[in-house]
Amino acid sequence: MTTRHLTRIAVKLIKLVTHPVLVFVALQIVWITILVLWVFWFLSQQETLARLSKIIGASTTFSPATGIFTLVVGCVLLGIILVGTVVLFVFTQIQSSLLRQQKSFVSSVTHELRSPLSSLQLSFETLQRRQLTQDVRERIFGMVEKDLERLAQLVERILIASRLDRGIIDYKAQQDEIELRELLVYSVSQLDHLNPQAEKRIIVDCSPTLTIKSSRLGLTMVVGNLLENALKYSPASSLIHVRVQIKEYELWISFEDSGIGLSKNEQRKIFRMFHRSPRAEKQAVPGTGIGLYIVRSIVQSLGGRVWAQSEGQSRGSVFTVAFSRECILSY
Repeated sequence: MTTRHLTRIAVKLIKLVTHPVLVFVALQIVWITILVLWVFWFLSQQETLARLSKIIGASTTFSPATGIFTLVVGCVLLGIILVGTVVLFVFTQIQSSLLRQQKSFVSSVTHELRSPLSSLQLSFETLQRRQLTQDVRERIFGMVEKDLERLAQLVERILIASRLDRGIIDYKAQQDEIELRELLVYSVSQLDHLNPQAEKRIIVDCSPTLTIKSSRLGLTMVVGNLLENALKYSPASSLIHVRVQIKEYELWISFEDSGIGLSKNEQRKIFRMFHRSPRAEKQAVPGTGIGLYIVRSIVQSLGGRVWAQSEGQSRGSVFTVAFSRECILSY
């Protein structure tokens, strides 16, 4: 083994030994061991303690019952301290996790802002050249418009996530009459900046006569975020199916892709604010970790529910949004 390999092994061992969870478990083992040893010592020294009580002239006798009571009280107090330590450790780990997610969010947002800003700067520098033809200028203006839309959309999502987290927005109060297929098709048409082939890749299966009552703004954001996720996490040539089904008590809108999939653990965490799949970060998939949080918050605000299903990593995912059948006006 080379010195470099030995250094790497040593660093890994140090990280493993000093990991907060391992240190905490080791401390609890030491604590419990000391407690057990103290109990055995205390029980074995009752006679000695009784003789000591007589020698020092204590007014009360040290009976076995008194000793057991003292032992129980001591164990209860130590148990309370132990539970308090566990609770503090859990909260500390949760806070550490949130800090790591927030740092990841800041890094992701910085990257998301840098891309359109760089494009806008390049477009501006190009437009300063006088020899550009009218066709070239029009194409550049089109690119500028799309970059400005991306920036506006990113800022709007951050603001909405903040308002939803504080409970300021209530989409349920905004009730519109919506032709669902028209809304789905419109949402697909707004994804050109992600993939020019989006309209060919996304298949919408919805009755053209289905009309529902809901918040147009809220539902558009939900559909847009789920379609965007399906595009970003799927192979470039794969198809995405959007299916609308009327169940016995609910209306289901499902978004099925054949992308990177989700593990059981990821399915539980995917809708948390700032959460991003480690595989997505390794593959440098753009994102901020607030899209699915916005989806869940808006759907809950509308009185619905949303969940994710997957057969495992690299086996695709299905995100389903369900609303009460009472929202259906006609079909």
